[in-house]
Amino acid sequence: MTPEQTRQAFITEAKAIIQAVIPNADPRVTLIDQDVPCGGPVGTEDSSVESTYIVFGKTSNETSNADEVFRKVLDVLKQRGWTINYTKGRVAGAERKGVGGFRVGIGEAPVSINIGGTTECVDNPDR
Repeated sequence: MTPEQTRQAFITEAKAIIQAVIPNADPRVTLIDQDVPCGGPVGTEDSSVESTYIVFGKTSNETSNADEVFRKVLDVLKQRGWTINYTKGRVAGAERKGVGGFRVGIGEAPVSINIGGTTECVDNPDR
């Protein structure tokens, strides 16, 4: 995959998860770091890159229950082939080959889903 393909895979998957749980959500995407060095035998090298994003969506339904939304998020992640690495409170860490790693948090009042994470580490075409 190219860096652009990994970015699109990450954004598409994060939006799909949010919209599967909150169908009326209009997720917002924020780029944190694009094409940051990654991989290599001692940590990082410029021959590989990854990007970091935050994707956020909220419900307009004021009566939504944050704990219930978190359970739905976990179900959707599992259905879509994600490996859940940890959960603590209403935060989960997950990863999936071809997409990258997610940290998913659920906020209250109004209930929201915040997905932050990094794309797959791929070859840097500029190196």
